[in-house]
Amino acid sequence: MDGLSILRLNDPQYSILNWLGILTKYRSCWQSGSIAEEAKDYLQQHFFIDPTPYDVIVGCRADDSCFTFAQDFAAGAISLAKLSEAMRPGEKIVLKSDRAFEYLCFIGAEKADAETWQKKKTIRDREARRAYRSTRKAKDGVVYMLDIMREGIRNGDPRLP
Repeated sequence: MDGLSILRLNDPQYSILNWLGILTKYRSCWQSGSIAEEAKDYLQQHFFIDPTPYDVIVGCRADDSCFTFAQDFAAGAISLAKLSEAMRPGEKIVLKSDRAFEYLCFIGAEKADAETWQKKKTIRDREARRAYRSTRKAKDGVVYMLDIMREGIRNGDPRLP
């Protein structure tokens, strides 16, 4: 990816909140009339990074189970640490510009049996949700979305994982 402008949301200068700032801007289905709506506004105002100048974005995946975790965090149901833990496995790379797509070349293809791979995806999603539910209980000393908004937490705050 030499010569491409890359936004690496997994780098230490960013937090999961920067990824959420982008996610809340471009994904729909956020709860309205609740803390989640206020959280969405706060995340966009204080953690959104404009992806326009970048050719590539590298960050957390945003599949259905991850989106559920993000919504639960925005609604105050899980802590920032639990969200970070749930998002840890997996990475997503988004090619945004024509220039980035020019770097792709076709190497080959393999047939993927839909029944086999759908089953694997279902099992992976079920396991992620099970693991998430087992760690959902609240603990003292953790940061929730409401804390972030009330205390005006911004990028670089030592309480961010």
